[in-house]
Amino acid sequence: MSGYSDRRRFSSIGKVQMVILIVVLINTILIALGYYFIISSVRAADNLFSYKQELAHDLSDYIHLLANDMEVYNVPEVREALAEYNYAVDLAVTSDDLIQSILNQGRCAREIIIREADELSKDKVLAAVNEDATVKGTVDKTHLYIRVTEGKVDIYPDQFLESYTVQKINTILTRERCFGEKSIDLEIVDGTAAMVIPQTTEEQMEALNEDLNSLRLRLHELRAQAGLTELVGPGITLKIYDAMESGGSSTLVHDADIRDIVNELFSAGARGVTVGGQRLTVTSAIRCTGPLIMVNYQQIPTNPVTIEAVGDPDLLISGLSIIIEELEDKRGLVFSISHSGFIKLSAYMHAE
Repeated sequence: MSGYSDRRRFSSIGKVQMVILIVVLINTILIALGYYFIISSVRAADNLFSYKQELAHDLSDYIHLLANDMEVYNVPEVREALAEYNYAVDLAVTSDDLIQSILNQGRCAREIIIREADELSKDKVLAAVNEDATVKGTVDKTHLYIRVTEGKVDIYPDQFLESYTVQKINTILTRERCFGEKSIDLEIVDGTAAMVIPQTTEEQMEALNEDLNSLRLRLHELRAQAGLTELVGPGITLKIYDAMESGGSSTLVHDADIRDIVNELFSAGARGVTVGGQRLTVTSAIRCTGPLIMVNYQQIPTNPVTIEAVGDPDLLISGLSIIIEELEDKRGLVFSISHSGFIKLSAYMHAE
């Protein structure tokens, strides 16, 4: 009887173990399936985001082509707007970031391209009018009004300009992808044409808004040059290391070395420079305090000292060649230079 009871007990234990084993197996399968679906979802999300980022870069290519087609790609404001857009797309980590980049920087770049192209077409028309034989022979004050509507060019007074000039103006204004309506009012005095300041209230307001936008752009440029706002563009990153073999103070990077390098960068056309993340201005100080290097009265990391500069990378590297060779040969300092199409310099921050 005792043996039968033991067999029942062992049989019960075996069933419990079997149930536990089955539960563990089921849980393991569920966990594996959950992990698989999570990984698949993450990969799908990553693939979707990568696709959206690729589309954003395709839009960047379109904007670049638009700037080239409108012949304003080399205008500084256009180049900076394009760099801002590309930088924002590269920094995006979510779909919302990409959407904001397209809506903000992308739209801003397109508006700047159209505005600069409009100004360029007006300058071309003015140059064509001033080459006209009739205009050169005009003594009395004469107004010339040119209007573009839906690709059609009307010139008043009619038949005032030579036929070749009219043809040239038509070619300029129809080729330049005019957006909306455009009016050009010229005044001819003593054989020379010049743009007329708008006379109506609406036109005066439009002109004032254009002047205000130009002043804002100029202010932004000046603030960027002064180091008071962020600056984005192509440039270089320079890292300076102490000499490999310690031989006293001469093998360390000193404030004078940094100042000499910074001066060379600005001489080579740098639009802005940071040292250890500190943006340089006309009042910036670079000083050694014992073993520390202070920039704008803030301690910066050393070994390496990192210098970033926005400007033409080839010119900046060429401008540094002599001083780098001298510091390498005489002091054993070690340099690392890399160039990039997009470098973002932070704005100058006042010391607390």
